[in-house]
Amino acid sequence: MDQPALATLARAPESVAMTYQLRPLSVGEILDGSLALLRRHFALILGIAVVCEGLPTAMDVYMDLAGGTLRHPGLNLLDRVLTAIGSMLVTGATVRIVSEAYLGRTPRLGDALRFAGGRLAAIFGANLLGGLLTFLALIALVIPGVVVACGYSVAAEVAALESGSAGDALRRSWDLTKGFKLKALVLWVVSVSLILLVFLGAGALGGFVAALAGGLDALVTLLAAFVSLLIYPLISCVFTLFYYDLRVRKEGFDLEVLSRQLGLRA
Repeated sequence: MDQPALATLARAPESVAMTYQLRPLSVGEILDGSLALLRRHFALILGIAVVCEGLPTAMDVYMDLAGGTLRHPGLNLLDRVLTAIGSMLVTGATVRIVSEAYLGRTPRLGDALRFAGGRLAAIFGANLLGGLLTFLALIALVIPGVVVACGYSVAAEVAALESGSAGDALRRSWDLTKGFKLKALVLWVVSVSLILLVFLGAGALGGFVAALAGGLDALVTLLAAFVSLLIYPLISCVFTLFYYDLRVRKEGFDLEVLSRQLGLRA
């Protein structure tokens, strides 16, 4: 490659498969690329979300319809644990999907889940340590806490794709985001805002239907649960693209390096 670059989606005619090119991306291109990935691989990403987060999501629905979490403390605790594990599996699986898309391969459910399972301990360690340090920074002062969170924004992606301890993943993430922490913050804010808009839209639609038909509270709850399944894949897509953007800008990252990290042929 003559110049560093990261993933953007070049839209081709319908008869031609979408291609992924490595080049630097703006915030808008990262968000657009993430949404395009979700659309192109919607069935696969939804399948991963269902496998990894389906059980805790079903538990959420049950507790909502059966009096709330306060009436089911034990089930609520189990739900939180399964949700945390599921979110880390979704992160690892999404990293694999995005990476294979760059290599021109067809991502598969089994490959993505096996990859995520093999990196679960590394992602867990990075998330746990990063969350603890961010919490301690927030106690000290809000602004440093935000800076720390942005500095560790690609720690999970580092843990999934690069070897090393949780501490190594955090240091690596901090180094990669040096000079780009504001970009990380903007990506967080816009991603969360998009998710909130979808939730509000789904809630408004469900409420409207329930008001017309009456007695459809269960339907509204199920609709919200379905939307929630797509939260973690969207966030993971955004920050996987951001991770590659940083590596391309700073290291001239290319497909050959990526294929070696995944143990695949480019």
